[in-house]
Amino acid sequence: MWRGCSPSSAQTQELTGSCACGDDEESCGLDRTVTLLYNPPMRIIMCVLLPLLISSVDSETVVESVFRRQDALDEQYSSARFRSMMRYIESDLKSGNVKCVDSERLVTIPKVGDQTHEYGSVWINGQPVDGEERKKEIETLMSRGKHAERTLMPFFPETRDEYEYTVARRDTWQGMPVWRVEFVPKRETGQHITGRALVLDGTYDIVSLEFTPSDLPFMVMDAIMELDYGLVEGRWLPVRFEMDMDLRLALVVELMRRHVRVEETYSDYTFTLAAPEGTENGE
Repeated sequence: MWRGCSPSSAQTQELTGSCACGDDEESCGLDRTVTLLYNPPMRIIMCVLLPLLISSVDSETVVESVFRRQDALDEQYSSARFRSMMRYIESDLKSGNVKCVDSERLVTIPKVGDQTHEYGSVWINGQPVDGEERKKEIETLMSRGKHAERTLMPFFPETRDEYEYTVARRDTWQGMPVWRVEFVPKRETGQHITGRALVLDGTYDIVSLEFTPSDLPFMVMDAIMELDYGLVEGRWLPVRFEMDMDLRLALVVELMRRHVRVEETYSDYTFTLAAPEGTENGE
């Protein structure tokens, strides 16, 4: 990231005590080595300190820019409506049984932090269901969704003080330069998450989130979630969510061991308000 801070071959010779003048080591003596140890060249000191200083400045600038960007987009997102297709797969690793539930729904965001859901068709193991069975599955899906809505997601003004943010490094995502911003909660609860975001350099739009619950619920051995964004009508919007979770219950013997996978896609976005400036073609 910071060019020109790697020691040159001459510097390497000095640091290792080897002689650059052509004389043997004994004729050079130990005085120069001791001098280097206690009086290192100023350029080496700067090469150590400069990245730390730049990292600190960039971290504050990037994080602040991300929040400003998200704040500017809130009004735009509050007019969104989109379609969701979700697949929930629960595999019983003891019996080998697998249950797969597919569902479609129309999601409307009347205002920031609020959503309404209109469920359409539901399938279980590839077969459409209706009546009481469909109602029961929708109630289960809505219950899981309510738990997810209670999560205190980072990068929102109202949850900013809940997390510590660190810019880890610069990276690339789909050929575009991004910042990798890591976040950890200041306190660990079932509502907090730990993870990283990829943020476009220049526009500070979030294009990818990867996270895990900071405090895993009972029976959950491991869980990881990823939310990917895509450019839709000049806006970077969520287009795909994935989750993998391992569950286990054991007392004297193992009573339950399951794996849950969720795959959800978002499409057919419509908006009441026009796209914000500065996001056309990701710029």
